[in-house]
Amino acid sequence: MSPEQAQAQKSQLTFTMIYMLILLVNITIISNTTLRNDVGGALSVVLIPLIGFNYKYPLLTIVLVGVLIGLVTSIPRYFFTDWIKMGRLQQRQQAFNKVFREAYRNNEKDKIQKLQKMRMQMSTEQMQQSMNTTKPLMVLSFFTLLLFAWVYYFIDKLHYKIVAYPWNFNINVVSSHISIAEYWMITYAFTSLVIGYLATMLIKYFDFTYKLKKLEKKEIAFNENYN
Repeated sequence: MSPEQAQAQKSQLTFTMIYMLILLVNITIISNTTLRNDVGGALSVVLIPLIGFNYKYPLLTIVLVGVLIGLVTSIPRYFFTDWIKMGRLQQRQQAFNKVFREAYRNNEKDKIQKLQKMRMQMSTEQMQQSMNTTKPLMVLSFFTLLLFAWVYYFIDKLHYKIVAYPWNFNINVVSSHISIAEYWMITYAFTSLVIGYLATMLIKYFDFTYKLKKLEKKEIAFNENYN
């Protein structure tokens, strides 16, 4: 193992330990009713007037929480991701897989051994790229935790127990654990599959369009200077 790979593994281990510590803190707060209610009560001062609608539209409130989480997590993640490097790594991985399959098919043992060493190096680069992308989410996970704690508090403080969903018009949101899971499913689905994806795609489109126009202007200026 090369020094670079050893350092990368050490960084990955440190990163994993910090991430697990943050996850443990999050779970502790969410599972502790007193802490959760304290956090939720404090946030209600701001969130109830903004998206609480005085408990009249709980489904809309949960969806808006998902929108907020999607925007807050997807935007920093985009700017912490080196999309060009990621694209190059993916292209290299595809080319490598093609060469490796051919070497394996032809039983070229020496070539396979060299390719396996290359694979370790590529895995190190991919691991580093993954850590760089995930780092901002470690900080933002605490913000997500606060919103989740508030949603628990919000549901507990509803003035009624039964709400209607498109697939079920008789959901007991206070006593049923399944109903709580349905709330989380909506939040996560709306966050990860819709808002987060759309926000990333829109930012990527405008960002890459701006960069391409900038490169075109530089190219035009270069050609004018040397023609």
